[in-house]
Amino acid sequence: MAPLKNVMIIGASGNVGKPTVDALLKAGFNVTALTRKSSSATFPSEVKVQSVDDGYPSDQLIAVFKGQDAVINLLPPISVEQHNSIADAAAEAGVKRFIPSEFGSDTTNPRILELVPMFGHKSAITKYLKTKESSGLTWTAVVNGAFFDWGLQTGFLGFDLKTSTATIYDDGEAPLNATNITDVGQSVAAILSKPEETANQFVFIQNIKTTQNQVLAALEKSTGKKWTVTHRSATEARQTGGQKLGKGDMSGIPDMIVGGIYSGDPAADFATTRGLSNDLLGLKEVPLQQLVDQAIKA
Repeated sequence: MAPLKNVMIIGASGNVGKPTVDALLKAGFNVTALTRKSSSATFPSEVKVQSVDDGYPSDQLIAVFKGQDAVINLLPPISVEQHNSIADAAAEAGVKRFIPSEFGSDTTNPRILELVPMFGHKSAITKYLKTKESSGLTWTAVVNGAFFDWGLQTGFLGFDLKTSTATIYDDGEAPLNATNITDVGQSVAAILSKPEETANQFVFIQNIKTTQNQVLAALEKSTGKKWTVTHRSATEARQTGGQKLGKGDMSGIPDMIVGGIYSGDPAADFATTRGLSNDLLGLKEVPLQQLVDQAIKA
């Protein structure tokens, strides 16, 4: 496969988009951000910007995708139809590599889809990408576990940095596979730098495999104080999230995902069940205390 040079990112201003843009620029790629015409997002001066109507119409996508070697789709995987339409446009335009909005748990494992049914959208999108291989469109899906730095800073992983309180799920010993968002971006750049080795497959990465109890101990050491702890059932969290989503209440998404992450089910530990692509992509595991200290300082 010829080297990939021109890369277009949809969702380049988001949590994963920003560090991915930085990593691609640092690696020497020509980066273009695809935005909606209603967007007011801004980007580094080295980034070109193309815009399409808010509905991402196929004819406009095909036009802007032409000349691009790779497309990275970071839109929320809510509408399978929309994501498949974007993949269709990429194939029609002659794009060589497509990276879907996977970034999380191992959706190739049926048990994960049982634990977190909403991940079925991600699974459906990657399955559809496999049907495009015959057209010349290759793909790579990234499984990185939880976003460690973002998860700590926002409280998503159960730790409130402002109040020094922690919500521990069950006994706090469920394995947690996690990666900093910056390293997710660097891994995407590495994937596009190694198109042959990463074509048509999932890659599995992590900075660390830890537990909530270990994270809590590291936080207490870093902050120099004893944290207040409450406990919650991971099963109850998933059920509550599912009930909310069943009523159309999107606030149930965090409960469902976190309940799956901390389920303690062996399927949730992809480092054990699937192995890692860290060496291939040049990603190193990082000591927990270092990761926690960095997240707090940031």
